Amino acid sequence: MKILLTNEAGCFHPSIVALAKELCKDHRVCIVAPLTKQVGSGHSLTVDQRPLHAQQWFVLDNIKMWSVDGTPCDCVALALDKLLLDKPDLIISGIDFENNHGNMIYTSGVVSAAVEGAIQGIKSIALSAAITEEKKERAYRHVAKYMRRKLEFLAKSIPDYGVLNVNFPEKVKPKLVMPAPLTDGILDNEYEIEVNPFGSTFAWMKNSLHEFGVDAFEQKGDLYWLKQGYITLTPLKLDLLKGEALEGLQKAGIKL
Repeated sequence: MKILLTNEAGCFHPSIVALAKELCKDHRVCIVAPLTKQVGSGHSLTVDQRPLHAQQWFVLDNIKMWSVDGTPCDCVALALDKLLLDKPDLIISGIDFENNHGNMIYTSGVVSAAVEGAIQGIKSIALSAAITEEKKERAYRHVAKYMRRKLEFLAKSIPDYGVLNVNFPEKVKPKLVMPAPLTDGILDNEYEIEVNPFGSTFAWMKNSLHEFGVDAFEQKGDLYWLKQGYITLTPLKLDLLKGEALEGLQKAGIKL
């Protein structure tokens, strides 16, 4: 297969390098990823007058690599329109070093890049793993080897015009694979506010708090199964329409 890799951690991050080195043993692999870290960029595209700077790097054998000074979605859009000679058969966005479960998918640059690929009609996987600092190199290699072994199965599991969201638990050797829905929850972001001597207000995000409530584990969603040590597979669709609400509006006969 022809595979496009991207991420939100940057084109030189060891996670995407490990994934590329493993997958290129069986597939044609190209990296088009942000030059710098773009964590939490969501589905942001550069649409103003600022040009995107794309640069090709020759640092990995048998793997083409481009850096783009934009978001993960910029990388996918630019790759598909101009940088790649042929459209890829598959896009893999990741490896993110934190799990993208529940409502966290909406702020994730990794998931959004996969969604951008799906919008363009390319099968896409968002790949994340809860990796701790002391074992990250080993964990990246483990995830990459797993993806190489199971790639055919995972590619067939991608929904039409959708994304397959794959999360690895903290354990380097997970138990099994579990198809799971998203966990409902609330993202409660905490900021630190300071006012400088001239009266200007500045804010820093201290922590992105993920409040999932007491019923989170009762839902048996992706968060529950990750905590049990399973790899989770969650198919995501592009259509965000709430059908029941639309029917309610239609029946109400609202006139504006």
